[in-house]
Amino acid sequence: MKNKILKSINFGVIALLLISVTLIYSCKKEKVNTLGAVPTASQVLIQKTAGVDANHWVLKNVSTTNGIAYWDLGNGSVLSGDSVVAFYPDVDTYTIALTLVTSGGMASSSITHSQTTPDPKAGNLVKGGKLATAADIAQWTIQRINDSVNSSIVFANGWATVTNVAESWGQLAIYQPIQVVAGQKYKVDLSFKTAGVNNGWFKIYACTTQPTQMVEYTGAIEVTEIAIWGSVGAKSGLLSNIFNPTAGIASGDIVTFATSGTIWLEIQAGAENLMGGVSFTNIQFRGVQ
Repeated sequence: MKNKILKSINFGVIALLLISVTLIYSCKKEKVNTLGAVPTASQVLIQKTAGVDANHWVLKNVSTTNGIAYWDLGNGSVLSGDSVVAFYPDVDTYTIALTLVTSGGMASSSITHSQTTPDPKAGNLVKGGKLATAADIAQWTIQRINDSVNSSIVFANGWATVTNVAESWGQLAIYQPIQVVAGQKYKVDLSFKTAGVNNGWFKIYACTTQPTQMVEYTGAIEVTEIAIWGSVGAKSGLLSNIFNPTAGIASGDIVTFATSGTIWLEIQAGAENLMGGVSFTNIQFRGVQ
């Protein structure tokens, strides 16, 4: 009986010790996380250093006051922690914002990051794909295919819209050169919208021959094509989601090339009647595994 009592006492002591340690640890932890008064933006500081390659960057919270760090990387990613890694596969300018939260409130500051190198695997190789500025639009060459008066293109609000004269079968394209690597798979996509066309088509070419004014592509060429034949009603969204083989529309958004070098990405629209027009933006040409 004595041993049983001693064992019970020992277990009780151990339990009390564990509870005490837990409480002490909890109190210490609470004390550490007891944050200061309302910070000011000038106290919220960001340090950016190079990461493992040209597309990864290490971001550190080096603020002069304690707080919990929340990051908006400007590319759709939101992270937390005093040190985070940011990945920027696309050439662009990003606003990196750090928000420091204390028990008294919060404050934010930001820096601008200019990504000048695309990631060779995941980066968008298209220049000016957002069509948002005059500099974006300048990356593209307009190609007249079958006439100079029956088709037109307008760049506005970040979209390119191709229209034509009704019953004219007018068609038009824009293109730009892109450097590719032999054997690498590339995915082509863009955002697309139309209120409807009559007997129209929309094609994306990735060609080894440079486009020529007033000449339509023919013959054996390296190409990925998403085409619309016949009447099409209102459509909008990512092109790869709208038009696909299961919908009965010829499509193939993955392309490879036998040799490294320059190809020309061309986007073409035409119809018997484009009606309200076909619009596109957010043009992407990315390497895939």
